[in-house]
Amino acid sequence: MSDREPQRSGGRVALADLTGAEDMAAALRKLQDEWGPVAPVDLEPGVPGWLVLGHAEVMAVMRTESVFARDPRHWREQLPPESNLHAILSPTGRRNLYFADGVEHRRLRLPVDEAFSSMDEVRTAALVRGVCDGLIDAFATRGNADLIGEYAAAVSFLAVSGMFGFDEGQGFALLRCAMEIFGHGGDPVVALETMDRIVLDHVAATRAQPGQNLTARFIEHPAFEDDIEIGHTMVVAICAANEMLITWIAATLRRMLTDPRYTGRVTGVRRGLDDAMDETLWREPPVANLPARYAVTDCTLGQAHIKAGDAIVMGVAAANNDPRVRTADELFEAGNQSHLSFGVGPHACPAKRPGRLLVKIAVESLMKRLDLRLTDPEVTWAPSPWSRYPATLPVAFTPERTAARTPARV
Repeated sequence: MSDREPQRSGGRVALADLTGAEDMAAALRKLQDEWGPVAPVDLEPGVPGWLVLGHAEVMAVMRTESVFARDPRHWREQLPPESNLHAILSPTGRRNLYFADGVEHRRLRLPVDEAFSSMDEVRTAALVRGVCDGLIDAFATRGNADLIGEYAAAVSFLAVSGMFGFDEGQGFALLRCAMEIFGHGGDPVVALETMDRIVLDHVAATRAQPGQNLTARFIEHPAFEDDIEIGHTMVVAICAANEMLITWIAATLRRMLTDPRYTGRVTGVRRGLDDAMDETLWREPPVANLPARYAVTDCTLGQAHIKAGDAIVMGVAAANNDPRVRTADELFEAGNQSHLSFGVGPHACPAKRPGRLLVKIAVESLMKRLDLRLTDPEVTWAPSPWSRYPATLPVAFTPERTAARTPARV
């Protein structure tokens, strides 16, 4: 179990110490008790910003791009060259929907919305099941596995990259890049450059030989001006999807393996996978701290006086547990969909439906096939200022005599 407690620098708590705290919910409550719904934090040591903790305040930031912009050119902070934040908060020359606002954002968002909404769910489900079965085959005869490194991290990325038409080798290469971009070791800037090269090469290859995948749909869409915009949009879509899906899969698996309401170790009706997925969205949102908006003008948010050029991080984990929208009554909470795990406003997640399909198949495939038992209840959290999931999830199970090798692609 992590023994890290949030440390202060100049009166500010570091984001990574919040996500890595033994009890993140308690750390967030303590921060809100001290500062109110908006608290000063360090995005990394020496880099100041604001963490928005209140549900209403996070919604206001997400919905008001005229005041809280995504374009990092509004940020007045100059990051040192060695900072790990460049790839996520201040990349140079990125032309995609994530870092755009207003009319430009709507132009770049349109092909993404249309591509995801037109996906063939039967084909997508078959692809995801193939990926899941192939990964499970790799450890099914062994009797033990780490469900993070050997499954959750890989299944989300291989499935998403497969939707874009990448092969398995390319998928693993992209996964290594994405893990570094989101602060899980390595050099994020070099990783982003490497990912760009892989993706742009794939765009060129798909243009020469189109297929039935999301890359081909992006190429066909008239809203994109050139392959650079297509490539940069693919990078942000793949990275954002992976970070969200790995956390959602990992947290749901852990809940299914440890919570008596889901494991069936209590009297009464056992709760199901859909319940576990929904509860995870509330209690352990896939992105705990969503980066980042930049104040276009001086303003007041909660009790904080924000200056033009300040960076604002949306504390989704804190907002989801705001007592103004949550109660301790499970019956009252049934059907409550006011969590912010998918965002709201112009930048809300464009792939909620395929994301949910992927997570459900990933967890279901594993738990139907193997009688999993968690072998170590102690948790060390993967290091990241943005997301919170176990670094490892070791399990044991009855080994299969043979594993039916299932192709990871359809």
